[in-house]
Amino acid sequence: MSSPNKLEAATLAHHKEATDFDDKTSKHMGDLDGLVTAPGVEIDAATNKRLFWKINRRILAIQLVTYFCQSLDKGTLNFASIMGIKEDAKLVGQEYQWLGTILYIGILAGEYPQNFLLQKLPLAKMLSVNVFIWGVVVSCSAASTNFASLMAVRFLLGFFESCVQPAMMLLPYLTLCGIVGGLLAFGVSHFTDGPIKNWQLLFLVLGIVTCIWAVFIGIFLPDSPVTAKCYSEEEKSLMIERVRHNETGIRNKEYKKYQIVEALTDPFVWCCVMLITVANLVIGGLGVFSNLIIQQFGFSLLQTQLLNIAQGAWLIVAMIGSAQASQRSGQTCLMMLLWTVPAIAGTVVILVVTPNSSNAGGMLIAFYCTQFFCAQGNMIISLITRNIAGQTKKGITMTMVFVGWSVGNLIAPQIFREKDAPRYLPGFLVHVVVYGVYIGLVILTRIVLMAKNRRKVEAVAEISHDLAFQDLTDIENPNFRYVY
Repeated sequence: MSSPNKLEAATLAHHKEATDFDDKTSKHMGDLDGLVTAPGVEIDAATNKRLFWKINRRILAIQLVTYFCQSLDKGTLNFASIMGIKEDAKLVGQEYQWLGTILYIGILAGEYPQNFLLQKLPLAKMLSVNVFIWGVVVSCSAASTNFASLMAVRFLLGFFESCVQPAMMLLPYLTLCGIVGGLLAFGVSHFTDGPIKNWQLLFLVLGIVTCIWAVFIGIFLPDSPVTAKCYSEEEKSLMIERVRHNETGIRNKEYKKYQIVEALTDPFVWCCVMLITVANLVIGGLGVFSNLIIQQFGFSLLQTQLLNIAQGAWLIVAMIGSAQASQRSGQTCLMMLLWTVPAIAGTVVILVVTPNSSNAGGMLIAFYCTQFFCAQGNMIISLITRNIAGQTKKGITMTMVFVGWSVGNLIAPQIFREKDAPRYLPGFLVHVVVYGVYIGLVILTRIVLMAKNRRKVEAVAEISHDLAFQDLTDIENPNFRYVY
């Protein structure tokens, strides 16, 4: 059960479900029933690798750039926090924190309608329209000069960005944080004598770039690898075959109520919801306050913006490293625990060491260590995509996880109280407690999955793939094995 195969299974399953009743798509999928019922064939390693990269050269590249735009647009508030937005917009008390929270309230508000439309409309076109609209919203943020108007645009940004999380969960999932953001913010920070503030220019530039990228998405992103014109019929057949061994199915023509019940009563599903919620109590807060925290170590505005570049590179290393370690070791839960250790160490240093000019570098390294925890989101999603089967159950699980992700992120900024600035020590103390809770949840999740596998082995010792396309859940499919 390789992770790339699993993720493509989820992608193909969603697109087939969304296009079952589309006559135009049906012409491209005419032989699908025969492919599904036909005896399985072996695909050699070289062909498997070629198919994987051919699919991902286009889809993964567009996904990464889109996530890059989302990360920049969503994180612009963090860049602007040290560029004078708090003073220019006359933000007082917890108002800055609420600008972080309202984004995720908007995401929660848009989650249901966006998910509904993603199931009914072509995914690529739906994504393109939403990206364009949120680019317009980001540009309009440049004209927002008080708390009320900033709250409005942040809510709308969250509403239209809510399409990206479910859309990207249906495509091969990988997150990318922007090194470019720090470089762009550094350049814009030099703009001091123009008709608008430098933080307003930052919003304007990023919004326009996002709108331009939305047009590219509409042109180049296929609605499904199986129906894309850039793949031959033979390649499409082999794509279907690659899914067979994953035991997660490829289509679902009906909404199965028993799978809803199973999702709501499965302890593993609730473990995942709690994991993503608790993890983002830390991740969400660091995302909104990282520049303010780094600056109080003694760095200037321009130095802090430049340090975003190093922070982005550090974060990429942490995320890729977690993915590689999980894949090679086959021990995702253990890697989740291991990646929590540097974050705890860095947080403890920030709590006990007082920043001064002589230890600024050490404090920065301590803060960078907390960024290891940001990789937890990817590893949690990896657990879900590899251990949940049944299309209705997967849909319900992803919805629950998405809600948990949003709730964690909307609470996170409130952990840092304005009265505790600039060091926010009580907030970091809460983070230490959160790490402890998270470690307990990871251990519980591993125990749950180990118990599930023991029951599977006791029931069926020899695995076959005869039920691969029957849309069975992971619990009812005797051939399914959990990976943790």
